[in-house]
Amino acid sequence: MNIYIFVIVKKYLVTLLVAITFFSTVSAQAKQGKVIQFSGYALTADSLMGVPFVHITIMNRGRVATAGADGFFSFAAVEGDTLYFTSVGFKPWVYIIPKNLESDKFSMIQPMSKSEVYLRETIIFPWKRDNFHQVFMDTHPPEDALERARKNLERERLAALGQKLEPDGREASELSLQQQSANKYYYGQTPPQNIFNPLAWADFIKSWQRGDYKKKNTGTNGAGDNTDEKYNGEDIYNTNH
Repeated sequence: MNIYIFVIVKKYLVTLLVAITFFSTVSAQAKQGKVIQFSGYALTADSLMGVPFVHITIMNRGRVATAGADGFFSFAAVEGDTLYFTSVGFKPWVYIIPKNLESDKFSMIQPMSKSEVYLRETIIFPWKRDNFHQVFMDTHPPEDALERARKNLERERLAALGQKLEPDGREASELSLQQQSANKYYYGQTPPQNIFNPLAWADFIKSWQRGDYKKKNTGTNGAGDNTDEKYNGEDIYNTNH
């Protein structure tokens, strides 16, 4: 008999607990509000341009959503939620979703006003203040553009670069075309040599008769005679004549 009563009491207790849980859930849902799809755009207040990556915090539930690069956002929310819009360079805004909405979808446009923050001037030195004078005196100012251009155009520097640098595309193509032209000009025959050219021999004889190949005294001084050898004749072995 006692066991039968215990089973009946246990059955009623379980039924009562289930009923209490059900009514609590329904009451909490009714109190919480209806779940909706909340969408919209976060735009600048002056030009209506999309504000990228705006953070939207649901204050009463601790959730955070982020807008896209064009300012569009869409997430699940509950009627009565308090939304907090924040973005770097803009003033924060608070919006409360209305209650008792007719539809389960709600959209809006949130304007964002720019905020300007002025910071105090800060001067950063790469050295300590106690040795600033010595460091300043030992610092050599960098060369300006005119001085760098003058150094880059020095004859010695250009000559050294000319010996090291490879010919560019234009120079290489010109040399190749000149070589091909010379080869095709004497195609099928031996290129002439100036050693067999009578005109070159005539120029050589005239220069030799004028004394262009003799050493001439240009002047004397206390250190001795200064001589200069002058060659004005044409080299008869120059194959480019």
